[in-house]
Amino acid sequence: LLCPTAASSSISLPRSSAKHKNLNRPSFVHVKNDQIIGQCRGGALFNSKSNNDIKNNQQEVLPSSQPNSKKTSAVKSILTTTSILTIATLSFLHWDTLQTFFDREKFRTAIIQTLNNIASKGNKGLLLYAVGFMFWECCGLPTSVVETAAAMAFGFKGGLLGSFVGKTCGSLLAFTLGRTLLSTIVGERMEESDIFGLVERGVERHPIRSSLIVRYSPFPQLIKNFALSLTKPVTFPIFLLAISIHGLPFSLLWAALGNDSSMRLRASEVGEAMAPNLVLNSLLIFVTVFGFVVSPAITGWWLADLRKED
Repeated sequence: LLCPTAASSSISLPRSSAKHKNLNRPSFVHVKNDQIIGQCRGGALFNSKSNNDIKNNQQEVLPSSQPNSKKTSAVKSILTTTSILTIATLSFLHWDTLQTFFDREKFRTAIIQTLNNIASKGNKGLLLYAVGFMFWECCGLPTSVVETAAAMAFGFKGGLLGSFVGKTCGSLLAFTLGRTLLSTIVGERMEESDIFGLVERGVERHPIRSSLIVRYSPFPQLIKNFALSLTKPVTFPIFLLAISIHGLPFSLLWAALGNDSSMRLRASEVGEAMAPNLVLNSLLIFVTVFGFVVSPAITGWWLADLRKED
């Protein structure tokens, strides 16, 4: 009775016996399927009118949430349009300045001029350069051009000192921000990458070795600093050791290159010619091969090994 076929729309109970004719019962009881199911479940008789009322109430409630979504989308579109117009206006007004960043020669000339102005201030200028370079490194911007230009302006010792101190402090600043103020944002970004999961597992097993591999990897500088900040096994001393081992050789190389370039420029102004620096040229070739071949190969081998262990 409770499970009629789909073809039947109602259930007919048999006529009551003659012994019970005195009872006030109908000869036939026609009960709909959903009424019986409702009674068996312990609820009231199903009423099609109540069902319609529920649907009407739902239709009355749903449209109330639509204005909020419309308002949110309208605010987003207004903010997007305003941002685009602001960027376009500023780009139009300062187009000459922006062209410097897209022209390699102009960009290099602008950096050298700026550093020469800073170098003329002596130790104060060197301190100013170190502080500015700290924020430069924290933002993950390329450092080789800046370190070379700094050595051209401050000399080998001054350029090496300002570059290494500024780069180290900038990496520590990014590491601190990634572990404190920006931990939520950085964590959401890193969770979208499968590679970060492998890096995190590698750091848990071998913190120092994995930190050095990440620092020498071809990953962007910003990723190197903030990715390691999310791994708990990498403490501040381990991170400081990794960035020192990684950063000092490159700072030495770029400082030597900047000093050598400065000497050659001054010699060319006088009309003299200097012999090629074979040691410096050999180091530059080694760094190029290491950056394009050795570093990606080591990083790929390390990630593949982590996948196998996983």
